[in-house]
This record gives sequence, C-alpha cells and structure tokens, in this order.
Amino acid sequence: MSTEFDHIIDGFVDKYCLPRKQVIGEIEKVFSSMLSRWYRMNVIVLYSDSSLKVFGYSKIAGCYVQREFDLQKARPRGWETIKRIIERNMQRAACREDYYLFRNARTIGWGSICDIDPGSKLIVQLELARKFEIYAECAITRIGRYERGTSAFAIGEKRAFWVRAIHPVTLNSTPRLSVTLNRTSRHLPEMLLMEEMHDKELTVKCSHRYPGKKSFLIANKFIQKNAILSVENELHEYIQVKYGKEQ
Repeated sequence: MSTEFDHIIDGFVDKYCLPRKQVIGEIEKVFSSMLSRWYRMNVIVLYSDSSLKVFGYSKIAGCYVQREFDLQKARPRGWETIKRIIERNMQRAACREDYYLFRNARTIGWGSICDIDPGSKLIVQLELARKFEIYAECAITRIGRYERGTSAFAIGEKRAFWVRAIHPVTLNSTPRLSVTLNRTSRHLPEMLLMEEMHDKELTVKCSHRYPGKKSFLIANKFIQKNAILSVENELHEYIQVKYGKEQ
C-alpha cells in the first residue's frame, strides 16, 4: 500500500501542479477526518517513509490511550469515498492557487473557440500563463459589432481575449474557475503589442479605442511596423501609435 500512496501523491502533484508538501497535507487531513468518524475516536494520520501512520486516541478512565492502526493489514471501509474526497480537495486547492495567481493580473489569453451559444456567448478553451488551460466564456456583447458576424469567430478559430474576471465557483459539487473574457477592452491592443515586442521596458497605453475601427495608443519606445500589422490583423482595426509620455 505504501507504493499506492506514493503513486497517488505523485499523480496529484503532476495533475494539479501543487507542491508535494501541500498534497501530503491534504491527504493527511482527509484521512484523519474520515477515520476519526469511522473509529469514533480522535485519529491523527501522518505520512512518513512512503506510508501513512495512523494513531487513534481514546479516553479510558479519564486518560487518553494511544492506539496504532495498520492500514496495510486493515484497509478502511469506504476507500473509494476517501479517494473521491481527496480528489475534490485537490481540485479545490488547485482552483484557489490559480485564482490567487490570476485574480489581480492584467493579462490576455489566446483561446480556441469550441462552442457557440447563438446570440449569447462563445465558449473558449483558453491558454493562460504556465500553459494553464481552462474553459472560459465571452459574451457576444463583449465582441465588437464589426467582428461578430465574421468567420474569425467560427468554431476552431484561435483568437486573443482580454481576461475580464476570474472567480472560484462550484459546478455539480466540483470546484471550478469561472473566467469571463472581453474583446472590446482598450487593454487588449496594449497587451498584444507588448506581447509582439517582447520588450520588458516597453510601455503601451491606449487612450481611446473604437472596437473594430481604430485604437489610439501611446508608447515610450519605437514599435516595429510588423508588430503593429499583426495586432491590426488580429483585432480587425487600425492601430495608431504615437511616441512619448501618456497625457
């Protein structure tokens, strides 16, 4: 069973990109809680030497007596239930980590359109930092009027989106992240230009934007023409760049 625990821990570390110490802590917590209810005593579970050490404490004649359980000999009831609870806790922990990572970020993401709710929204498989993929939604009203009916937003097309908001939610008792997107934000041309240039000293500010028509930007450094053309092609609008300090 020790090999099984190592396999479970390694699987969660790889699947959810969480520190091994955090995964072990979640497993210890779940086992301690479940075994305390089943054995009707206070149970503490610790992971050591590739196995779980289980100690129960019962009160006899006013004194606490320690009892050690061997999970390799006595497999607890509800083993699959324990696994499901650990899995749910890992999902919740991963959602918290990703939420706190991105909640205050000014960021864009590239995503493939995988479904369309006509007249309502797009469902997008979005790529964020660290190659983190998630399903997100973009309301039709958050796409420029001149873009909505074009082939650029057909299923399978890959487009750039401004990440408008990220919230942790629960769907069918499963922790998830709710991500909403925006194509009309004035931050989108800013970030696309900086992404094209790969220059950490470059700053770009959009003073005005008319989605699908024209964006007015101010940059502190020269921007190559091919970078501007690339953003124009993505947004289907004219990009005007001036150089100097933002007014």
